[in-house]
Amino acid sequence: MDVQVSLALAFAAGFVSFLSACVLPVVPGCVCMVGALALDELAGPSSERAGRGAVLHSVLFMLGFGIVVVSLGFVPTALGPPIAHALPWLQRAGGVAIALYGLHLVGLFAWGRLAMGPGGASTARATGSLAAGVAFGAGWTPCIGPVLGSILLYVSRDETMGQGTVLLGTYALGLSVPFVATSLALNLPLAGSRRVLGRAILLRRLAGGVLVILGFMMVTGDFARVTAMLAGLGQLINLEL
Repeated sequence: MDVQVSLALAFAAGFVSFLSACVLPVVPGCVCMVGALALDELAGPSSERAGRGAVLHSVLFMLGFGIVVVSLGFVPTALGPPIAHALPWLQRAGGVAIALYGLHLVGLFAWGRLAMGPGGASTARATGSLAAGVAFGAGWTPCIGPVLGSILLYVSRDETMGQGTVLLGTYALGLSVPFVATSLALNLPLAGSRRVLGRAILLRRLAGGVLVILGFMMVTGDFARVTAMLAGLGQLINLEL
């Protein structure tokens, strides 16, 4: 049976997937990572720069996450074995980096250039946001609903691989929108207020503690196990074909 999936349906399916239980473990990682980096920017010359930083890091985090989502479509193809082999290692390596960055935020570890201050590590922060998104994506178990299942089937066929890849990218974009919106809703007020500077150390340590826990779970594989368990709870909204 040839099931047609439109770009609009793929986007909508990605958007409502944000309400899936298995997506919930990624939300604190995204919010804490972006929030910590926004706090670093807030220590700079202007809160406007901190606001731009919150937007940039939110988008880069979800770009890295989306890259992994799109790569899942190629698992049934000839590219599948190297992708399947790489994802657990990306998760572990990313978990180590995220845990170390969390220890840096807590104050127990000096993270190279990031420890030098807000002015000299913009590129490192941007790269860190992208890499964190990839790491969380590698440890995320997607909720395979009927729409995403059909898209993955498109990618697995030679005659519809191109179309399926576009649909999968659209699905990832739909999933990214509520993530970025949530991150900005929680972090923009923080980035836009100089009064936060007085509590910056406490907020950094709280964010760092969460990242240490999540990073450790990614290294041990517990993060993937938790998301797999939550995947069994399904989605709040299911789109049927």
